[in-house]
Amino acid sequence: MESWRKEPLGFALVDETTSGTLAIHHVSVREELGVAPTGAWLLEDPDPGVVRDLLTHRVIDGTSDGVRLTESIIRESVEPARLSGLVEACEAAEQELTAAWELYRDEEPVKRANLVPLKARTWPTFTEDGDAATILERVGKRPYSPDTPVEMRDIISLATLVRYVVEAWFDLETERITRAYLNGGNTERSLYPPDWAKDHPPYWPKVK
Repeated sequence: MESWRKEPLGFALVDETTSGTLAIHHVSVREELGVAPTGAWLLEDPDPGVVRDLLTHRVIDGTSDGVRLTESIIRESVEPARLSGLVEACEAAEQELTAAWELYRDEEPVKRANLVPLKARTWPTFTEDGDAATILERVGKRPYSPDTPVEMRDIISLATLVRYVVEAWFDLETERITRAYLNGGNTERSLYPPDWAKDHPPYWPKVK
């Protein structure tokens, strides 16, 4: 597969609204643009080709109902990238960098006594009873504005949570890149934790 096909444009998030409509929300993740919402759609009786186009070249995630509805429309199975796994990968990378920071400091403890530690980050905690809005509220973030239509609140909350996690990852990567003793000469930003990205390629329609 060509390298450009392996690099997702971001996320396509899916949800089934209270009225049974498919909601899709894009969160783009690009070096030049950062992390940003780039479109949301409510699709009543959508054409399968339209839905496939909205998913193509993006990592799919969403509510379980949203994934099931999506699969029934496009008539193929999809593999959602659970956000909890992304957070676990981010936390593991952060732990590795913290260990590298401690090792560097301890090589010359007196000289490096005032070495600035990595920022403290609050990663969201996922529980079986926690939807995106609840998870965001636990970290002190507002999931959506008060005037958000009820049918869009779940998908907007999920998009806000994705942005929160990926922006935290970008911030962690900035710390790695800007500290020579952490980057090992690699100053190219990874848009996602590398091992996680390998396991979660973007969606491409199956060739019929």
